[in-house]
Amino acid sequence: MPVIDPLKDYYAILEVPIEADIELIKRIYRDKARLYHPDSGRGDAALFRAIHEAYEILGDVTLRRAYDQQRASRGLSKEAPLKLELFQNVQQLPMLDVTQMFYVMLDLRVKKELEGHRRRLNLALVIDRSTSMRGVRMQNVKIAAQDLLQSLLPEDRLAIIAFSDRAEVLAPSEYVRNVPFFNSAIAALNPGGGTEIYRGLLAGLEQLRAGTSSDSINHIILLTDGRTYGDEDFALAEARRAASDGLGISALGIGEDWNDSFLDRLARYGGGVSQYIHSPSQLRTVLRDHIQGLSTAVAQRVRLRANLAPYVQLRAVQRAAPYMEVLESTADHVVSLGNLAVGEPVSVVWELTVERQDAGERRILRFDLEAEDSTSAEPIVMRRDVNVTFVPEAEPMPVPPRLLNALQRLSVFQLQERAWGALESGDARRATQFLEAAATQLFNMGYRELGQAAMLEVGRISQGGDPTGTGRKKLRYGTRALSIPSV
Repeated sequence: MPVIDPLKDYYAILEVPIEADIELIKRIYRDKARLYHPDSGRGDAALFRAIHEAYEILGDVTLRRAYDQQRASRGLSKEAPLKLELFQNVQQLPMLDVTQMFYVMLDLRVKKELEGHRRRLNLALVIDRSTSMRGVRMQNVKIAAQDLLQSLLPEDRLAIIAFSDRAEVLAPSEYVRNVPFFNSAIAALNPGGGTEIYRGLLAGLEQLRAGTSSDSINHIILLTDGRTYGDEDFALAEARRAASDGLGISALGIGEDWNDSFLDRLARYGGGVSQYIHSPSQLRTVLRDHIQGLSTAVAQRVRLRANLAPYVQLRAVQRAAPYMEVLESTADHVVSLGNLAVGEPVSVVWELTVERQDAGERRILRFDLEAEDSTSAEPIVMRRDVNVTFVPEAEPMPVPPRLLNALQRLSVFQLQERAWGALESGDARRATQFLEAAATQLFNMGYRELGQAAMLEVGRISQGGDPTGTGRKKLRYGTRALSIPSV
């Protein structure tokens, strides 16, 4: 009985559409078999065998059905909106009596044919109007908010909330049709008071829920320049609840005084992103790009589970694109990846240890992906196996360039993260060592400005001083942006 290989595209080999009937498949097969038979003038033995293998599966109703089901379960059918690729550092592992490191990167992207796709948006713009926002900062926020308004469509919804030590709904959730109404709300932004993010977040979520629908992307965009005091845990818990309800949260930090660790966690729990706004003009660009990403989301609430073999242990899982981030995984190795939009591929690197096994091919892990599909009522379900072969002596093989590129950049990001962790625990010597190592790698990779920023902070810390807010954020968010180039 023929063996089905779901990773092979038998339809492409025969050059028949996926909906082709049996008569068309037979006719195409006969034509190609005559053309490429080894005894013919254009004989090609390898291609002839491939055509015959494809026909054995597609020409049998039962085998074809089983093949289609296996392709669909792996997200390889023609209808799957996503493309998934795997890159692993080795294909073989030597049979050593020690644990060995193993890296695998999963690349996930929306297929090109969906590039015209756009989702309806339901947004809440939650703006910090505390005293520290007065002057140029508030002027730029108003300009950026007006730009955002112009980028939305009449069928999108928007709410505008201002907060300081209390929250005020300047524009309740409405369709973006009465533009003067929203412009008046933006003009009413006047700085004053302290900073309590939790109050603004609650008001934003209330407005977001009022406009929520199953066919829209529901998201809060938080803009702040300061630290919130005493309500961080409440805000983080609310972000988790919102994510479970399908409501996203992204946070944009303006200037140098906000708490980057807190905003990172808030955005991560809320399934969004956090970003550093270091210049007035940057806010408009970031907001525009963020709206573009939200409106072209094809997969929502993407969840990736790694089912590990008993002899495999997970050490770390990190996002490598579109930005660097340490991901939190559950006890059963599930990570949440938020939304996946057109033109924004996601890459995730899994760092594992593997125990010795007997000679032969072994499955290291199986990836199971689930997501909501904005182009269909059916969920997205994909599956991939990661295998290695244990051999007495492994042959040296080059690491795939894309994975190697990701590991190099993740190394820099990890070094500066360890530096801040060491500094917070009072170990200034270790912090300077980590930052010096990060600077060396940055210089070697050609990122001179970031390397110089790292060395400036080394000088301050080694002399007993504290790192600057600007330097810390420049390094954290600069190295996060060292994502691997898109294919």
